[in-house]
Amino acid sequence: MSYLQLNGVEKYYGDFHAIKGIDLSINKGEFIVFVGPSGCGKSTLLRMIAGLEDIDAGELVLEGKTITDTAPSKRDLAMVFQSYALYPHMTVEENMSFALRIQKQDPSIIAEKVQRAAAKLNLTEHLLRTPKELSGGQRQRVAIGRAIVRSPKVFLFDEPLSNLDAALRGQTRVEIAHLHRELDATSIYVTHDQVEAMTLADRVVVLQAGVIEQVGTPMELYDTPANKFVAQFIGMPQMNILPFDGAMEAPADAAEIGIRPEHLSITDAQTSAWRGEVEMVESLGNETLIHINLDNATLSRIIVRQYQRTDAKPGAVVGVNLHTGKAHFFSEQGHALR
Repeated sequence: MSYLQLNGVEKYYGDFHAIKGIDLSINKGEFIVFVGPSGCGKSTLLRMIAGLEDIDAGELVLEGKTITDTAPSKRDLAMVFQSYALYPHMTVEENMSFALRIQKQDPSIIAEKVQRAAAKLNLTEHLLRTPKELSGGQRQRVAIGRAIVRSPKVFLFDEPLSNLDAALRGQTRVEIAHLHRELDATSIYVTHDQVEAMTLADRVVVLQAGVIEQVGTPMELYDTPANKFVAQFIGMPQMNILPFDGAMEAPADAAEIGIRPEHLSITDAQTSAWRGEVEMVESLGNETLIHINLDNATLSRIIVRQYQRTDAKPGAVVGVNLHTGKAHFFSEQGHALR
């Protein structure tokens, strides 16, 4: 039996059906990431698990016990918010120990738990400071530390890095991954950033319009997307999608062909499968992204990724070849065809 189970979970806001019958099994110790575009329901679903939003239908089961109607404080879950939600008048130590002090736990046990969590998060020397004396990254670590001292059954993260700058996001992402391994915790993490999803998750749950499009490991989603939405959402730059012209062997009912940018290469325009005009070249140091307007009836635009530098300039006419066996095919309804 799974550690945390969602069975037919639904949520309505008036006539708006926000969450549409979600079924999901989460194993103990897993790092699950909810990802999807803005408004897809990922934060709503997390808040329903936390008990901050009512579940209108279905059930939520933790360790074999139904907690659908259990009060948030009784679910033994800990949530880390995007906005930190720290008490400004309290020190770091007081913020981290607040929930334990409310529970009237032994002060010596509280002190030990806070010191242990602070050491894991490099906050020991900041315990007597207030939040206004800390950087954004340090405040987020305090919020994570407050969750750690509670020793919850499940950690819930609601876009915890979105308020940080790019460099700090990368650093804190590594810290969260390390912390998860060290604690062997069960974690559910919400983000709109697919880099966070791909680097942190054991399994990724891709949501759109309140339904699960696909659940799988990051590379399963990248290599074998279930449909065109997942194919284009996972991967940066996104997968190129073109009308299928029947020029190669493909499954029956193929209406569109999808190609990852790294599975295309620039060649001589006279001998290639496709040709087009270079629109823009993004030289990123470790890779080059070449935007090309294909010379065909649909005027399709594609992106080619290569890991060496290029002499191609905007306006140049180039050829484009597809790496054998790397194409994805989709039906008119957007379903992947194998």
